[in-house]
Amino acid sequence: MMKDTAASGNAGILSFVQALNIDRINRIVSSINRIVSSVAKPFSRFSTEGKIGIFGILCIILMAVFAPVITIYPPQKITGDSLEPPGPGHILGTDELGMDIWSQICYGARMSLTIGLAVAFIAGFGGGAIGILAGYIGGYIDQSLMRVIDVTMALPSFPLLIVISAFLGPSILNVILILVLFSWAKPARIARSQTLSLKKNSYIIAARNYGAKPFYLLWRHIFPEVLPVLFVLVIGISSHAIIAEAGLAFLGLGDPTSKSWGMMLNHATSFRSIYFTPYWKWWLLPPLFMLIFLLLCLAFISRDMERILDPKLKIKKGF
Repeated sequence: MMKDTAASGNAGILSFVQALNIDRINRIVSSINRIVSSVAKPFSRFSTEGKIGIFGILCIILMAVFAPVITIYPPQKITGDSLEPPGPGHILGTDELGMDIWSQICYGARMSLTIGLAVAFIAGFGGGAIGILAGYIGGYIDQSLMRVIDVTMALPSFPLLIVISAFLGPSILNVILILVLFSWAKPARIARSQTLSLKKNSYIIAARNYGAKPFYLLWRHIFPEVLPVLFVLVIGISSHAIIAEAGLAFLGLGDPTSKSWGMMLNHATSFRSIYFTPYWKWWLLPPLFMLIFLLLCLAFISRDMERILDPKLKIKKGF
């Protein structure tokens, strides 16, 4: 009798545990379905080129994150003969020092993405925040900011980038600071103009009359309206930063200790016989192709983001 009672008790506990596990699995599956649907819905609004751009950016990000896994050799270590052609030991061959080019490509993605994202977020959202504050406050602060923006946007950016980079010295931090210095003005100007038009809306005037604080109005009403425009600008700024970093590195003003795609192009073109030998096929083309591919992906995403976030733009899918 006691054994039957214990057996029935164990069966009840087992069924209860199974019910709990099934309920937990159902909750996890429903959560995954919600996440997938929330991601798939905006993804379906992208055009074919935009989807290709997202897939390409994801591939480059995975390449940068898992660079130690998908490469065999360190990027700054001599692991083969000088100018070894592509083969089983070196997928893309080696450079003039015998360093693996595939490793340099993978680790160079880290450099391009780091500089592009750092400059884009600091200049885009920082400049946007300055423009929103100046547009909302108005007065002398707004006028002073506009004069600074006018001067910054009127300056020839790339020649000054070259001069300042040569003066400060080759460093990743210096490159980021210089690019931010010449990239914040456009987001600040656009955010200011958006703020000037938004703060005249009736609901913001009514909220201000009912005692709403400036921080509340900026955080709950103005910033969410300006944020979609800033997202599009951030993508454009990241493209500009990647091009500028590659250009500075190509001219020899980048960090010589880093293996960026621009520095790879600099080393390849500095080799005297690069155009008279087959070395350019595996030394010059891969970093050039990766730069073009990354910029095209960002351009596709930027175009579709502008169409999706701004309903006033009626751009058809595709070219």
